[in-house]
Amino acid sequence: MFQFNFDVDNDTEQSTDVNHTTKNHGPASAPTIGPNAFTELSLANALNSLPSKISYSPITIQLASGSELSLPRRDLFDARFQLISQNADDPDALEQPSTNARSALHFLDAPSDLVPLVYEGGLKTWECSLDLASYLDGISSQFDVSSKRVLEIGCGTSIPSLYILHRIFSSPPSQNQTHIHLQDYNASVLELVTIPNIILTWYLSEAAETYRKSEERADSPLELNISEGLKDAFHQSLMTYGVHLRFFSGSWDTFDLRTSGGSYNLVLTSETIYRMESLPSLTAIMHGACNTEGPKGVDNYLCLVAAKVLYFGVGGGVAEFVRCVRDLDKGGAVETVWEKTQGVERRVMSVRWN
Repeated sequence: MFQFNFDVDNDTEQSTDVNHTTKNHGPASAPTIGPNAFTELSLANALNSLPSKISYSPITIQLASGSELSLPRRDLFDARFQLISQNADDPDALEQPSTNARSALHFLDAPSDLVPLVYEGGLKTWECSLDLASYLDGISSQFDVSSKRVLEIGCGTSIPSLYILHRIFSSPPSQNQTHIHLQDYNASVLELVTIPNIILTWYLSEAAETYRKSEERADSPLELNISEGLKDAFHQSLMTYGVHLRFFSGSWDTFDLRTSGGSYNLVLTSETIYRMESLPSLTAIMHGACNTEGPKGVDNYLCLVAAKVLYFGVGGGVAEFVRCVRDLDKGGAVETVWEKTQGVERRVMSVRWN
């Protein structure tokens, strides 16, 4: 198990390195666990599993234009309460909670602890995801995401996708059909934070203005009632704005592009190159997702990776990622399109595949 301390949560002191630990706790000590298989999650089922009320806090993104954007994130203590409540309603689960439930509860308490093949950090918001959202804002006039197919790999709290959805929901509806697919290793991350964050982003946008005027407000300004009316209004907005959402969990080397519908115009990933062992499968899924050949190929694509230059104590980083891209069958080229050189060095990179 290893731990990154440079996240963006207020209650965590930022550090310039990784705490590499050898002692595992709870689910982290499982000795032989195979990778999670590719699975598609149902949006309707995930919404129905949410409690009647969720709480959230804003996160501020410094945009390339110099302005600020505030996006909502579900509070982790609220997600933890959901898991505990679900187990409390099921006596069998309370007596012997499933491995997934135990794992999710453990990492909600220690969301910075990364355990390969168990939990990959998706419950936290890592700072490079904000860099990627800011970069997308800077190129929005040159790259219009509407009518495109978008894949965010290792999405976690999905800040880049939330930025894209914020733009769509803040613009007038159009006939364009935009497909946004979100992938994370852990299904529990998608259920507990990714999908709630998308609901919250919609709720606070112009697209939900009519619903907000008609709803019964929650007791707190940072709480949202999850009612049947809200779910219906959300689904209606997705149709009105031509947004098609799909959610996939599992390891990268099991990701099935045929099931997901083929190639993508925009491929995004942030803070995913920290572990050298996973770089081949990451670059392979990125390469396949940007395929320009065949009946399901795309005419043009943008493939963006946001990362720290070096992940101390783990072995991954930009140099290893560039080498892996170059060494992949047919290979590719990596160009730095944005960088921060002070403090912990960070970059946004564009990948072009041969």
